[in-house]
Amino acid sequence: MVKKVCIFGSYKDLSKKEKEEIVRLGKLLAQKGATVISGGFGGTMEDISAGAKSAGGKTIGVTWYKWEKPIYKKANEFIDKEIIADSLFERIEIMFKKADAFIVLPGGTGTLLELSAVLEYMNKGLIDPKPIIMLGDFWKPVLTCLKKEPVLSEKTKNMRKIYCCNDLVTFVKTVDECIEKL
Repeated sequence: MVKKVCIFGSYKDLSKKEKEEIVRLGKLLAQKGATVISGGFGGTMEDISAGAKSAGGKTIGVTWYKWEKPIYKKANEFIDKEIIADSLFERIEIMFKKADAFIVLPGGTGTLLELSAVLEYMNKGLIDPKPIIMLGDFWKPVLTCLKKEPVLSEKTKNMRKIYCCNDLVTFVKTVDECIEKL
């Protein structure tokens, strides 16, 4: 089991069933000894953190205070350690560098940016390849478009191995499968 898992997902609340599963995922991660890293605010970030804390786990919130909206005035109450970034891209870089693996939940353009950026950072060799687990089918259409897109090559001896997006991403249907893959 990895030590630090970064969760990418929506700042909005998902359905009641999805919310319960995200809380359960946080709890299972904590029970396995993993620290949960998130963007630190509401929605799935709060749900995963609440689950981790309910099992006595540790949480890190990497925040960025750009907006004046009340929901962005402080990290959620389940965050143990808040790291405040100076920009959106610094926030993403901090999460990448701290995490040993990534779990991607349904989300919007921010989640899409995080997913794309983690793949590109691996592609450019800015971070070593790390597991990326996609919970559910929400992002399958995006990855289908990039199915054969090379994102990482590795030279060993006189050969070059090419990795594509789908080689770096694992889709799972359930929270239990997600934990098993880590």
